[in-house]
Amino acid sequence: MDNIDDKIDTWMRDKLVSLIQENAVRIKRTTTKFTGNNKKHTLEHWQALFDSYDKVFRSLPRDLLRVEREVRVKFVSPLTDARVNRLKTMINSEAEILIQKRAKECRPQFEKLGQGDLFDQQVQQTREKLNKSLEEQIQKTLDAVNSEAGQGKKLSVEDLIKIYNVKESTLHEINIISPLQSINAQLAKVNGDSSLADSLENLQQGFRNLFQDFQKNRISDVATMAARKKLKMEVARDTMTVREIVITTQPFLDQLVLPEDKRNPEVVRKSWGKVFEILEGQEGRWASVIPNFNPLYELMCGEGN
Repeated sequence: MDNIDDKIDTWMRDKLVSLIQENAVRIKRTTTKFTGNNKKHTLEHWQALFDSYDKVFRSLPRDLLRVEREVRVKFVSPLTDARVNRLKTMINSEAEILIQKRAKECRPQFEKLGQGDLFDQQVQQTREKLNKSLEEQIQKTLDAVNSEAGQGKKLSVEDLIKIYNVKESTLHEINIISPLQSINAQLAKVNGDSSLADSLENLQQGFRNLFQDFQKNRISDVATMAARKKLKMEVARDTMTVREIVITTQPFLDQLVLPEDKRNPEVVRKSWGKVFEILEGQEGRWASVIPNFNPLYELMCGEGN
């Protein structure tokens, strides 16, 4: 993905806006409740509003850094020191804006009720909890990204594009980035076995053929609404079918990486039977890739399909 930092920043902004909007709704509901009970000007009311903002501060580091973590793990993108500093600055800045907003709304009311010192004490506690949470979530994000991306356990999206000669948009459309990363992690475990080299290459070529065929079925300049609707339905069907084929190959690959005496032939046969059923379906639409899948199944099962 190009400009991944910019993309993450956009998604973080969306999440931040969502948290702020949720708080606005919560505050309105709380104010309505206390006004209806004739308690609008009580400490209980203003403490409830203070606590509503605290919910935002608890969610801020967790939810924003979850976005960072999930995207970087998915795209195998490292988390640099510069990015960590940027994240800390951004989250602290956004939090401080909300802290000042809460002070403007609530502190005068706490002072009127003789509780200005209580308000300041609670604000200090908020900052301390926020800083602690931010450090914990930063470390959690670093651990996740380093274990998945930094140690090379997963291929990047760019690597998948090169290996399978597929467009990035196709990977997203079929939603197969994670499944393909898992498949290639399994293949890497047996990549040094020369007896499997041809079979594994055939398997990957089968995927390439699937993706190329899927991408060709994208002619959109159809003349009628009925034709466009039909094409849309075909694309939706093909999307589900290709994803199912990719996912269904994983169980037998899980068996492939095991020592031969630990493999479960029944699992392998059932997995193959499912893939074979899909490939032969839809009037043989995908049958042309069966020869690419056959060698590995025959090798593992000791028989043809």
